[in-house]
Amino acid sequence: MKVKTYTFDDIRRGMDVIKEQFGPDTIIMDIKQNNHNGNGWTKKGCEISIAVENDPAATVETDLGEIRKKTEAIWSDAARYLTERLVSIETDMLVDRLKAYPMPLKILHDRLLKAGLDRHVTMSLLSEVFAEIGSIAENSTKALFFLKAKLGKRIPLCNVMAAEEPVLLIGPAGSGKTETAKKLAWLMNARDLHPSIIAFDPVRRGTYEELRVFSEQTAIPFQFAASIEELRRKVQEGGGKKIIDITGHLTYQGEVVDNLREVKKLVVFPAGTRDETMDHYLSIMDSAAVSGLIFTKLDEEERLGHLCNSILRLSRPVAVLTGGAGMGDILIPDQDTFGRILIEGKTW
Repeated sequence: MKVKTYTFDDIRRGMDVIKEQFGPDTIIMDIKQNNHNGNGWTKKGCEISIAVENDPAATVETDLGEIRKKTEAIWSDAARYLTERLVSIETDMLVDRLKAYPMPLKILHDRLLKAGLDRHVTMSLLSEVFAEIGSIAENSTKALFFLKAKLGKRIPLCNVMAAEEPVLLIGPAGSGKTETAKKLAWLMNARDLHPSIIAFDPVRRGTYEELRVFSEQTAIPFQFAASIEELRRKVQEGGGKKIIDITGHLTYQGEVVDNLREVKKLVVFPAGTRDETMDHYLSIMDSAAVSGLIFTKLDEEERLGHLCNSILRLSRPVAVLTGGAGMGDILIPDQDTFGRILIEGKTW
């Protein structure tokens, strides 16, 4: 039994409707006449509360809702159990495989996992090394050499040091493009590539004051462009290695990319960037013909296995790695770089 309340314009009309719909023996629990509100009578003249039996349809709906909840809970528990069981079985299989490997490979396995490299990638690398060199893997030095080589072959590299080829830096706001431009210019200057920096921002010229200061301190030429036409002209003028630093605004980056198709385009990401963020940005710049990736702020990460996981997943060439505030905190990677990062913990 529960109470339901109905509103009517007047009590007499309400009682007639109640008796017609619920029968003459309906139990009236309360009748409330609405008060005058000072501006005339309200539209709801009265409220009549009656006692009614529980609605069977509502009860059935409630029962079905409870059944659905319990069913979903059972499926969730089953899925979680199966996932945990499959992981356990897979782990046992990997452990059994690892037992057959020489001790140096077992040690390398632990180091890679501790660095954060995906366990499937780790086992795949060790399997390739063991299949290729067999008992030679008993020698720690040789095992390390071949493992670095295997990892290096999986990560393509992009050469940014080719003379006379302009480099365009794009990427999300705050990714470190301007700092990267300065470090690249410093390194290229040390290698006699005669670099210069061109900054582009149609709105905020003051943003690049730090590049002016850098230019004064290093004698590396710096120019500013506020329009696509001006940027194109400055890129084409003169010689040397030009580094183009673009504002983080996606609309302007898209315009520059569409108008400078002949330059090498490098996307800058902080080392801690989530995979979905990288995927989203690269999908937006899908038509840009990206030549390579630059990862910055490596010094802010405790482990770099996750970065290697992302690089392997993206399968895009890596051009530059940076970390720290110094101009020398820049690395042009080679095939041994990622092995050193993961196994020896050395970035530079």
